[in-house]
Amino acid sequence: MASPDISATKQRILDSARAEFGAHGLAGARIDRIATNGRASKERLYAYFGDKVALFHAVLDANFQEAMVSVPLNGADLPGHAVALFDEMHDKPDIQRMMIWGQLQGESDRMLAMAEGHPVWEPRLASIRQAQADGVLNAHWEPRELFAMIFGLIFGWSVSPGSDGHVGIDDDTLARRRELVREAVSRICRP
Repeated sequence: MASPDISATKQRILDSARAEFGAHGLAGARIDRIATNGRASKERLYAYFGDKVALFHAVLDANFQEAMVSVPLNGADLPGHAVALFDEMHDKPDIQRMMIWGQLQGESDRMLAMAEGHPVWEPRLASIRQAQADGVLNAHWEPRELFAMIFGLIFGWSVSPGSDGHVGIDDDTLARRRELVREAVSRICRP
């Protein structure tokens, strides 16, 4: 008799937790739903992750890691990067929601530490600084400020009052928003 695939069970739990936390946040998420939807027992879930907060951190960390590597950055084309990131967050709304939930749960220091400790972080900052030195980008902005403004633009339709989070919109509206992000970042970055 073959032994069960532990990694598959753990991944199912993570996938289920990603959907649950993305939809309900830490406070609203239910361990029993995560276990049921992940086709695992609550005991197995606790054995792998310890508790609900540790599971939330595991999902947040996995999503953050994926977001860090999903869209390469070329400092000379920040508008293109912003549009690619916009598309990525639209295509993977659970990641975007988890990043927002992470902020709401007071995880900003944890997320900053993950960003600064990630191998792509410093090369990204260096790429922006080089583009500024080359006169391609406005040198007024510190690279971290540019990231904050880009994320603000991208997440705006999910966090602003009365926003729709891109749910139920047509392709033309989505295309217009994509171009608004491109144009806004172009204007911010213009030397």
